[in-house]
Amino acid sequence: MNLPQSAARLVPLSASLAAALALTACANVPNPFGGAAAPAPAGAEAPAAAPAVAATLPEVPSAAPAARTAVLNSTYAIDGAIMPVMRGQQLTETRTDMRRNDSVLSFDNRLLRTFAGDTRSSDITRLDRKLVWTQNIAKKTYTECPLTGCPRPAQPQPDKPKPPEQPSKPSEPSCPLVLKKNELKVVATGERKAISAYNSERFQINWVMELEDPQGRRNSNRVQLDLWTTPEVGAVKEVQAITQAFQSRHAAAVSAGGEHPFGKYLPKEVMGSMGALLRNLGGANAKTTAAWGNELKKVRGYPMAMTLAWTADGNACGDDASAARGNTSAPSVGSLLGGLMGGGGGDGKPAGGPLLSYSYEVRTLDVKAVSDGWFTPDAGFQRAQ
Repeated sequence: MNLPQSAARLVPLSASLAAALALTACANVPNPFGGAAAPAPAGAEAPAAAPAVAATLPEVPSAAPAARTAVLNSTYAIDGAIMPVMRGQQLTETRTDMRRNDSVLSFDNRLLRTFAGDTRSSDITRLDRKLVWTQNIAKKTYTECPLTGCPRPAQPQPDKPKPPEQPSKPSEPSCPLVLKKNELKVVATGERKAISAYNSERFQINWVMELEDPQGRRNSNRVQLDLWTTPEVGAVKEVQAITQAFQSRHAAAVSAGGEHPFGKYLPKEVMGSMGALLRNLGGANAKTTAAWGNELKKVRGYPMAMTLAWTADGNACGDDASAARGNTSAPSVGSLLGGLMGGGGGDGKPAGGPLLSYSYEVRTLDVKAVSDGWFTPDAGFQRAQ
């Protein structure tokens, strides 16, 4: 049975999250509100409870001309030692050649709430027109970019050309680390419960990585992803078919290469926050990637809820100073935690516990008629220059 390609692509986090992460000095980097929530992995702390985000998501129009569209309403939360607590709601409409995401975000931290201002966002991806519209709800403007993103502005040229710099040789790490363990396992727990009125079963995906320095000391990273999936029948099956068709076309349009198996489920912002880990410890070769793909075939159904926890420990390469200077072959735990709002999370949380926690839940799922005009910039919005 085919698996969904990405919760990032099933229900991508919006541009407001990316902006919020930049505000909190974590530019490359959800407990759902009410109802049944996916349980946190063993040993992980769930994001702290907080008031629900104000219901400011738009109403989806159905006026003609319209066509059948997969519609998902979901909630998410992000927390952890390297993150402030963020919570959001999303509304995503998908056809085989277009998608719209509307999102609203909130922070537990009062200062961040004040600084972030209006956190509503909206983006529209049109594969048929090979472009993306990103809307600024507060300013009633939008930008238009190719699917691969807008080109960066040209940098001003200096008055006098400088002599070309000689390329410097890359420095060898003074404390090289060797990958000793890199395993991904799927466990069908047998647990079952209802998620948004859909019967769901629980799967655990466990990824363990260990690095060793020349003195035999190790750093260990553990990523646990809990999935609650429901059988692909009825509306779920139709939503899955529409979603997979869009994802395949989008990947072909942007020439997307291979990705880590967790990318099938997690939004790109969460994957980005784990970037250093993925670059250094991801699937090292085709054999590993193939083995992980076979392991993931044990997961059945469509994901209705998920919870991720990333933890790390170890003392490879001694202190954290060497990692901060960039002379190790992979980041240490301390370098991952340090430098962000005094070395802890955005809400004054002490270092320790999961570096990153993410949770997501589908609240409603349906296939219904949605107006064609919903996949164009909102009326009254002006194109930003």
